[in-house]
Amino acid sequence: MTPQLLFLIGLFIVIVVLTLTRKAWAPALGHALPSVWRIAKITVAEARRRRVLQAVVVLVVLILVSMTFFSYLSPREQSRMLISGGLSAITVFGILLAIFVAAFLIPQELESRTVYAILAKPVRRFEFVLGKYVGALIILAVITAVMTAVLIGVLLLQNQLVTDLPDSVFDPNIPGVVFAAAMSYCSVAVLTGLIVLISTISSTTMTVISAFIIWAVGSLQPTIHDLAENAEIPATKLLLRVIYTIVPKLANFDFRNEVANYLQFSYMSGASAIVQGIAYTIVVLILASIFFNDRQV
Repeated sequence: MTPQLLFLIGLFIVIVVLTLTRKAWAPALGHALPSVWRIAKITVAEARRRRVLQAVVVLVVLILVSMTFFSYLSPREQSRMLISGGLSAITVFGILLAIFVAAFLIPQELESRTVYAILAKPVRRFEFVLGKYVGALIILAVITAVMTAVLIGVLLLQNQLVTDLPDSVFDPNIPGVVFAAAMSYCSVAVLTGLIVLISTISSTTMTVISAFIIWAVGSLQPTIHDLAENAEIPATKLLLRVIYTIVPKLANFDFRNEVANYLQFSYMSGASAIVQGIAYTIVVLILASIFFNDRQV
């Protein structure tokens, strides 16, 4: 059975289950949405006042713009370098921002004791957790959109500069860049959900350290899978399989190499990664809500 067929079957099952259980979850969803949205807006407003986020965005923009000075390369090499470097900057800085934004969402509310005022209102704890997560997604979506727009502008500008050169083969590959940047954001969204879960049961420092470890392991999931298949010690094989199962497969969202080198890639594989990421994030947020509900606040 092909991965595409498994994806379609899984999607069909999810739709059927949601349809059959709509009377159970629809009323609760209608009550939760306003509260979640209010908390998300508060989270976004708080992030706008942080100079660190603005400084990081400016730094990334400067890095992307500075790539136009590599004029000694051939047009083809310039296009590959700009696309690869730009997408790498979007991915790396997006994940770094996700770690340092999500790690402080709930612990900061606990330390400042503002969580008491929020939970004193008709706001359920799972609505608070979900609102914080949605607020983080909005922040990261805006930042990713800005970085992607700057990269596209740089590519179009460089394409205009080399158009008049003889034998120019510069290709900005805008559709591929947009797709790769969107997939990068999806990986950030999945990682953010897991960071929110960790932050409900751990300190800020441990959350940040754990997030970096998960980022590294999640980016090496294909390698871990190969190691698990070839491991000879049963305990090692079991450990690697457990890690491969519970850690999000961030490598499935990485299309930088294909886009930068103008290789063929499957949009269906990207859609499959998104659906798996959504399912993983839902489970993670449910666990985060349960742990936060049991926490003494």
